[in-house]
Amino acid sequence: MDKREIEIAIENARGGVQQYLEIMELFPLVDVSKNGEFQRKFNSFYRVRQRPSWWYATYYQFMEQAKIQKPSFDDALDYFRQSMSRCEASFTSKLIATIDPLNPVWDKYVLGNTGIPRPKYTSKNKFAWV
Repeated sequence: MDKREIEIAIENARGGVQQYLEIMELFPLVDVSKNGEFQRKFNSFYRVRQRPSWWYATYYQFMEQAKIQKPSFDDALDYFRQSMSRCEASFTSKLIATIDPLNPVWDKYVLGNTGIPRPKYTSKNKFAWV
């Protein structure tokens, strides 16, 4: 990248950085299981879409409890597997990274930039892969 491309990339990132800072500022101050503003900001930033209402309730209730319990990625992933019967590696990583920003986010963009292929949606061994 040349200097101009870097400047453009930084300018394009400003909105996302502001969204992220708002999420991280609200997180310790509100009950995320009940606070619609936090949930809207989080859903928008991390592109959480088209989930049934029970999914959102389960996810944000766990996130609120996780403020105190500080689960590991593995524990949170197992919780969602048991409670939702789903492998939610990407959303689990985003939850864990919200609790502790030193933890990485694991999603299709990170995998794409590192050249690691995503497991297929129908893969029977997704949990082993994660």
